[in-house]
Amino acid sequence: MKKIKKNIKIIIKNKSPYFIANTILILIILFIIFIFFSDLFNDKLEKRKLETKDYNENYYSNDINTALASTSSNEIINKEAQEKNEEENQLLNIKKGLYVKVINSCSEHFGGSCVRARACPSLNCPTITSLRNNIVLKTTGEITFADNIEWRKIIFDEWRRYDDRLPNEFYVANDYLYLIESQKETYKKGVLEKNKTNKKIIVDRSEQKLYAYEEDNLFMEISISTGLESLPTPRGTFQIFEKTPSRYMQGPLPNISDDYYDLPGVPWTMYFTSGGAAIHGAYWHNNFGVPWSHGCVNLRPIDAEMLYSWAPIGTTVIVRD
Repeated sequence: MKKIKKNIKIIIKNKSPYFIANTILILIILFIIFIFFSDLFNDKLEKRKLETKDYNENYYSNDINTALASTSSNEIINKEAQEKNEEENQLLNIKKGLYVKVINSCSEHFGGSCVRARACPSLNCPTITSLRNNIVLKTTGEITFADNIEWRKIIFDEWRRYDDRLPNEFYVANDYLYLIESQKETYKKGVLEKNKTNKKIIVDRSEQKLYAYEEDNLFMEISISTGLESLPTPRGTFQIFEKTPSRYMQGPLPNISDDYYDLPGVPWTMYFTSGGAAIHGAYWHNNFGVPWSHGCVNLRPIDAEMLYSWAPIGTTVIVRD
């Protein structure tokens, strides 16, 4: 500071008053210019900050609005799906259960070694019946260990025309059973017309073939067995109104047929007439391609299982010649 004051004194001492005045004037002008550009720069900086703030607010606001709109849209879709499921459940009686499919047993004509159903969980218990491959039965899930074997409990909790032919429960070695989680579905009375789908099944009696379509797309084409000439599968257009993974089918049928038959665990049964006509698997014969049934539509068990999974309640069934 002392050095600066000294230099100023030297300048004042050596220069004329005009020089000093001009120097002061230049300094004032430079100061004014500096102030002007400084204010201008600050204004631009402030404006830039405001623009950035507005942009960020708009950007995040748009993001938030988009997210809210997306969330709202998903909520609407989920709500509609939930309402549809609730409506469908109100129209259906659904009974979930555990089922088993017989495996590694004898063939349709009892060829080979058959799995035996026993009255209690032991090799010492009496044999109730022999079970062929692809029979589907309902189980409680209960397992009993005896004779180094796991025994699974089988039950019949459905109506049977002749309930004295087999007991309500018996036991089968679990090694010969494949566990399935499935459900029985039945229309509630008077709501059938509300459940039509874009799927249809065509049963051709002259060709002995079944065709399954979703709209115009062919899902399945297979050989089948419809009713014999004396017990024909009814012609017409119907809808599936009941599905059950397992059904005990028996004869004779009063006023329909005097033939005796006893078929526990008929697999993948779908009823389409009130008279009992159904599409189902047949584990007791392999004569597909010719009429063979008492009015139902017989399928190979593997085909029946696939069709059962594909066709919902309400699927149209057209039986034609």
